[in-house]
Amino acid sequence: MSAVASMEPEKTLIPKVYRAMKVDSADGLPVVGTTNSSQLGIREGEVTLESGIIVTDGKGMSVAPSWRELDGKRIPKRLRNLVPAATGANNTACFMLGEQGFHRAEMAVGLELVPDEVERGPIIHGVIAPLAPVSFDQYLNDLVQTRAAWQIDES
Repeated sequence: MSAVASMEPEKTLIPKVYRAMKVDSADGLPVVGTTNSSQLGIREGEVTLESGIIVTDGKGMSVAPSWRELDGKRIPKRLRNLVPAATGANNTACFMLGEQGFHRAEMAVGLELVPDEVERGPIIHGVIAPLAPVSFDQYLNDLVQTRAAWQIDES
């Protein structure tokens, strides 16, 4: 067998992202919703809609490359010993999704990570946005399909 024939396809790593979200006490996964920025979901004002379709303009559900880089108002205050600016509600947790890096790439079916563009310094924010124009409901469904993959990571 040749070396080429024995090689497996290279696995594409999903970018690693963090988001502070409410914890569903029934299963320890993020709470899904459209009314609060501490939910797995999106509020209508956070995306651009034209004729009921989301415009792919780089807007979406906010994420960060590290939970320590989240806004202090989002980080649960029980983590103040690690992040002094943490003032968030203790009924939230810092969830992680993905494997490595914080770069523009497909995150899941219908979704991509779009890091903010910065002129200087590290990128500390991005969004999970739709890959293509879709309805609000389809975008929300695509986000919900990632729910089981989010894991609490506050280390």
